Amino acid sequence: MKAIVFENARVLNEAADGYREDCHVVVEDGRIMAVDSGPARLPGADSIDVRGGVLMPGLIDVHTHPRLSSASAAQILGHPPSYSTAHAARMLRHAIDCGFTTIRDVGGADHGLARALEDGLIVGPRLFYAGRTLSMTGGHGDLRTPEQDVEPCRCHLMHSIAHIVDGADSVRRAAREELRMGAHCIKIMMSGGVLSPTDPIWMAQFTDDEILAAIEEAVRWRAYVAAHAHTADAVMRAARLGVRTVEHATLITAEAAAMLREAGGFAVPTLAIVMALIEKGDMLGLPAAVRGKAKELTQLATQGFETAWRAGVPLGFGTDLPGELFVMQAREFLYRREVQPAHDVLRSATVTGAEILRRPDLGRIAPGATADLLVVDGDPLADIALLAEDGRRLSTIMKAGRFHKRPHG
Repeated sequence: MKAIVFENARVLNEAADGYREDCHVVVEDGRIMAVDSGPARLPGADSIDVRGGVLMPGLIDVHTHPRLSSASAAQILGHPPSYSTAHAARMLRHAIDCGFTTIRDVGGADHGLARALEDGLIVGPRLFYAGRTLSMTGGHGDLRTPEQDVEPCRCHLMHSIAHIVDGADSVRRAAREELRMGAHCIKIMMSGGVLSPTDPIWMAQFTDDEILAAIEEAVRWRAYVAAHAHTADAVMRAARLGVRTVEHATLITAEAAAMLREAGGFAVPTLAIVMALIEKGDMLGLPAAVRGKAKELTQLATQGFETAWRAGVPLGFGTDLPGELFVMQAREFLYRREVQPAHDVLRSATVTGAEILRRPDLGRIAPGATADLLVVDGDPLADIALLAEDGRRLSTIMKAGRFHKRPHG
């Protein structure tokens, strides 16, 4: 395969806070081979002129649910696997169209979906997956309504997003199953959530022994635990027990943020889902209890996000959008710019995402890195909203050295 050269490029630096001017970037065999000043002078190379735009790494969203085919718990349980997979294919195509070349699923995706992407059966980003989440009976992953007086048997939840497990041994077995099937991490529910019908947000979930069982099994596989945790108490508990990434952290306090930072953890705020549920909740036909929980979090989500950022917690970029809401993925940039400068938002969606995934070859433009590249028509450090236009301001999208989109001519 002949080399591809991006000429006359303003290249986003590895700190995501400035540019290296007038560069060329050489791509071969899916990797970045060179980043140097001036013209490349490679006869016969496939050349892309970046003059007037910015060359930056592909975006990374570390909190997604491609197979979550509805925002309604009842509909999720009623959708067969084929339907959920068809929804995932649509969501994944939209994600890469928006410039997301890598995503982490934290509940629902599996080896089959990742393999379908690798083999080109469907089009989308590179996929890291947690498999099914771990939830206790009555916890955030238990989607049964109060009227459903049935045991949460494995067959009932086979095409859902969660194992319903109680006791350290059950947690351990479920974690081992997901790791056996290739899970990148283990996702565990540690507080109440919005879309689940029976658990209040403030509810603490799982015992310490249960959580430690999941962490022990993950570490055994050189993986880690990601925890759903809205409340400050859940964040502090996660930091104390050794959870690596805290998802949402919506109600985090300065004390909880300091604990998480000192423990070496990450937070993954997800402003898009909170805003989407408020904006679209009536249209989605969500139960009043769910809409009430979403409204409660909306008033505090931006405040919690700012608290975590000002405390110096490394922040991943997450969106958490189920069902039809997936089309709002790129809006996360708009919500974050209300609090952060553009370079911090960009860092979350590139460098920090790669750190969370333990993939130093992603999220940066440097020799040896994987060639996930975007050409932005404009300056995203001056106007981060360029990345919130569903890919319309991206003239080029490359994943692992292959063009998903490129200029004509």
